[in-house]
Amino acid sequence: MPTCLHLTVWFLLCLSGTIHLVLFQNRTAATTHRDEARALNSIFGVWKIDEYSYDGSYSWNFSDELCSGAAIDEDITIDDKAYNPLIKCHCTFENSTICRITALKVYAMDVQGPIPPQLWTLIYLTNLNLAQNFLTGSLSHAIGNLIRMEWLTFGINALTGPVPKEIGLLTELKYLGISSNNFSGSIPAELGSCTKLQQIYIDSSGLTGGIPSSFANLVELQTAWMMDLGLTGRIPDFIGKWTKLTGLRIFGTGLSGPIPSSFSNLTSLTELRLGDISNGSSSLEFIKNMKSLSILELRNINLEGTIPSNIGEYSSLLQV
Repeated sequence: MPTCLHLTVWFLLCLSGTIHLVLFQNRTAATTHRDEARALNSIFGVWKIDEYSYDGSYSWNFSDELCSGAAIDEDITIDDKAYNPLIKCHCTFENSTICRITALKVYAMDVQGPIPPQLWTLIYLTNLNLAQNFLTGSLSHAIGNLIRMEWLTFGINALTGPVPKEIGLLTELKYLGISSNNFSGSIPAELGSCTKLQQIYIDSSGLTGGIPSSFANLVELQTAWMMDLGLTGRIPDFIGKWTKLTGLRIFGTGLSGPIPSSFSNLTSLTELRLGDISNGSSSLEFIKNMKSLSILELRNINLEGTIPSNIGEYSSLLQV
């Protein structure tokens, strides 16, 4: 190999190694934003989970770097069952010197008491899972600070009070779970601004009133569970606009019929459960084009007509 070519290759190899070293040093030099570190430690202190350790040496306290280990390991996701509680961080802020907490999971850990106000200061969160605990008290209006949120669940807790209208500011939301709580008041109309929602679970949440007309905007919905609620009014015709739905459950809600004919547009449904719908008879014509159904449940509804034979071919559960 000519000397000049040899030197060029050597230089490029050295340059590549230098860049890799610099990137590694920058990544390892990044530290958790001071305010977020304090907030998380305060939250975990209130919830008495300050002794948790990922690997026997890492615990939640001021002396350790929070955004390290599993928190920045790209092979470990927030849904990894082996890690609970878990935070995930992005360390690309301020020239890759600062890490921000972007996900937090405290799932089924028997956490008790109200949600500490420090939680609402973690404004870079995109994923928050506090499901299956014993959380009490109300949701703060400061939930509106979490405008980057995409996946949010408080399901199966004992939260009370109204669902703040500020939740409508979370316009990046794709998943919302507030099932099995003791909320009061109506479904916030402002939720209709969350037009990226794909999954919504409000069953057994304690909410009352009607389904807001603003929900006509939620055309990206794929799953909607609305059961065991104290709702009023008729089943909205606009649900027929949710043509991407694959799963729909409406029973024990207090909503009255008839079932809108627009439901015939929901041809992507694989699961449909409707029940306890009073007033007005409903034609079964609305299901004739639902050829993807694998679960069909119709209970306590005044129905007219017969179930199309092609539906029976696809349904593993058929109860009328």
